[in-house]
Amino acid sequence: MSRAKLILFLLSLSALGFASAGDRLEVVRIGLAHDSIYAVKRSQNTIWAVGGHGLVIRSTDNGTQWEPIASPGDFAALDISIDGGKPVLVGQSGKAFEADVAKGSWTQLETGTDQRLLSVASLSDGGHISVGAFGTIIRRFPDSTSFSPVIVNWESVVEDGFEPHLYDVLQTRQGSILIAGEFGMILRSDDGGENWSLQNSNESSVFAIHENDDGQLIGVGQAGYIILSADDGRSWQESYEETSSNLLGVSSSGEHMVAVGVRAILTSYDGGKNWNPLKNKIADRRWFQGIVALSSPKEDKQFLAGGQFGQIINF
Repeated sequence: MSRAKLILFLLSLSALGFASAGDRLEVVRIGLAHDSIYAVKRSQNTIWAVGGHGLVIRSTDNGTQWEPIASPGDFAALDISIDGGKPVLVGQSGKAFEADVAKGSWTQLETGTDQRLLSVASLSDGGHISVGAFGTIIRRFPDSTSFSPVIVNWESVVEDGFEPHLYDVLQTRQGSILIAGEFGMILRSDDGGENWSLQNSNESSVFAIHENDDGQLIGVGQAGYIILSADDGRSWQESYEETSSNLLGVSSSGEHMVAVGVRAILTSYDGGKNWNPLKNKIADRRWFQGIVALSSPKEDKQFLAGGQFGQIINF
């Protein structure tokens, strides 16, 4: 299933009544019936969230209070990178913008594509890389106002040269660039995106990838698909979890890992080897996609997640 189709499916889920948050889950923001949050990112003590209709909000108190930020436009804002400088936002129709936080304004960046951009990551050289629908990969060099296409020989990667949807991208602590996509795809480049190798494949798509503080990598995706890597993404091992839910986001706080998705929140305390569902009426009836670890955990609250109805929860 493509993430584009999945997003449309999530938006079509019928409204459900508000439920008690329980002991481990607290709703810290309530949106409107048609609101959606697709990404939650943290840089030190500042947390940003973006979503449908150009929604951009920010918290400077570890996610307790949220302030609206001027939007760059009425379109689906699907991801944001806030590391190493000005926030860069990407989304629907190949749109990308860079924020000037002090001025409260956005500058549009030329992407050279009208394909949906699903993820953006900051690079160690000060640039950015973004991926999206139909094999789209674009890179922005430092101080540039435009992205350039990254060419992949798909015939050498995918049978019949099919251009797969690409859902997430990150640069590891060792400097490699990893891309997650359809068909369980994990692409890896150790030369800044000049050359790519296929490191994993499967019938299930990988929707999100994450690296914890110890350099362990985790990918989550379609129908409960979870994979782990301890060698900078060169090899991947499947972690079995008895769930059929689509998992859309993943994060970690030390050894504690959390995956969120469609009516599912899974937790692991052993580096992703074993998983347990978080039993809660909200978790069982909502979808969540953006997730981030809190900079200063309080009691048993270690994570923030955003998703359906523009809700943000901590747990």
